[in-house]
Amino acid sequence: MSTDAKPVSATRLVMAQEMTPQDANPAGNVHGGNIMRLADSAAGVVAIRHSGRNCVTAAVDHFEFHAPVFIGNLVTFHASVNYVGRTSMEVGVRVEAEEPRTGKGPTRIRPIS
Repeated sequence: MSTDAKPVSATRLVMAQEMTPQDANPAGNVHGGNIMRLADSAAGVVAIRHSGRNCVTAAVDHFEFHAPVFIGNLVTFHASVNYVGRTSMEVGVRVEAEEPRTGKGPTRIRPIS
């Protein structure tokens, strides 16, 4: 890990993506694995920004879906560093989904860390 201290604000990431038919099953529900993949990508960017090195995910503590995400929903990922040790760090990701045409939402998906 880099020895230069960085504030959380310097490595924070907000990433948004509209869900498309490729992300979903025939019923129009987005696959949870796609949401998890995007959350992991957001966490990886934050970890690399913070450490200045390549990083890998060693574990995911928790991921809980409270409502379905549908084709056309805008899913936003808010990622930031929670804790930094000498050789590891914890990155949290908050995931929200909203219907962009109506503004209905956001539906929150429990954060991972």
